[in-house]
Amino acid sequence: MNLLHTPLRTKLRLVILATCIVALLVACVVLFAVQFYFFRKDNERDLTAWASTYALTTSPATEFEDAAKANQLLSGLSTKAHIQGAQIRLESGDILATYKALGRYLEKTPLPEKLTYWRDGTDAICAVPILGKEKNRVGAFYLVSDYATPAARLVNLYLAIFCAVSALAACVGLLVSNWLAQVITRPLQYLAATVGQIAGSNNYSLRAEKTAEDEVGAFTDSFNKMIGRIEDRDAALRHEIAERERAEKELQTMHLQLLDASRQAGMAEVATGVLHNVGNVLNSVNVSASLVAEKLNIHRLNNLVRTADLLREKNGSVADFLTHDPRGKLIPGYLAELSKHLVSERQDALVELELLTKNIEHIKEIVSMQQNYASVAGLVEQMPTDALLEDALRMTTGSLQRHHIDVVRDFTPCPPILAERHKVLQILVNL
Repeated sequence: MNLLHTPLRTKLRLVILATCIVALLVACVVLFAVQFYFFRKDNERDLTAWASTYALTTSPATEFEDAAKANQLLSGLSTKAHIQGAQIRLESGDILATYKALGRYLEKTPLPEKLTYWRDGTDAICAVPILGKEKNRVGAFYLVSDYATPAARLVNLYLAIFCAVSALAACVGLLVSNWLAQVITRPLQYLAATVGQIAGSNNYSLRAEKTAEDEVGAFTDSFNKMIGRIEDRDAALRHEIAERERAEKELQTMHLQLLDASRQAGMAEVATGVLHNVGNVLNSVNVSASLVAEKLNIHRLNNLVRTADLLREKNGSVADFLTHDPRGKLIPGYLAELSKHLVSERQDALVELELLTKNIEHIKEIVSMQQNYASVAGLVEQMPTDALLEDALRMTTGSLQRHHIDVVRDFTPCPPILAERHKVLQILVNL
């Protein structure tokens, strides 16, 4: 039986019945224990009394070793059905007289010094020393009684009494439990029905009917007051829910407006960042472009043009001009020197053009990085720190020259780092 789903009335009946039966069981056990204790004491007292009496009666026969007289005295035990046997032993250990066989009890039993009682299995045994006229021990008397049979009769008697009383207690408990179930559970059933109606309909205006002026009635009053407070709180809660829904709608509208404003601000911030970073790089682009333009506007090219015009004038006598004319003799050396300078200037221009290409590529990467800043992670690569510092210095060359700043490089050797190249470069340029 699942007690969690058992009705209250059935639970009450079970509790009352179990209480009655347990109380009856405890009372019977206690009564039986007391009765059995006194039974054992009575059995011991009777057996020791009979043994003492027979030891005194058989004392003359034992002292004179009169076996016939001793056996005659022991034959009187036949009137006692529960006596299993008796025996008289002399001081020497020899058996003087025996009533039934007792060898299994007394084979290794020494003569007693005093009255002794013990139990062996289902039998009770008593041993008494037999004293002569001089109060000296002349032998011993042994008496064996059936202990199990009267004990079993006592147990059966109490079992029968227990069964009868249990049946009577069950009937009385059932009647009492039915009456108590009607008195106690009926108001609770009314209350449970009211609770079920309120739970099913959410109608907190319902009230439970009060049927008694006892604790259940007080509980009903408290329940009705609680339902009244719940009704008031339910109304207040409904009003609060309506206000909260209205506030949530307003909050959602404000949230959308804030999102739009944040998006606009974010776009403006991204644009500002892009312009700032691109402006830093454009400074280096301007410097590189200026240097390239300066290299291209040198006067040596004009001298080369004049030299070509001079040679064109001497078209028929170029060899004579180069070997005999003082100005012609200077032209080969001048051309060789000029070629060296042009090669050097060409190398410088290529370096500046390469730097210009890097800066333009960096501008593209800054724009791409700013476009994907919120959603795309940068490429992490291994790079030397001194190269990053050199790139940052080249990107800020224009500013350094404009403010007449000389840069002294003193790089401490360190291992390469893992980072996003353009983010680190942007930080260095800002610094």
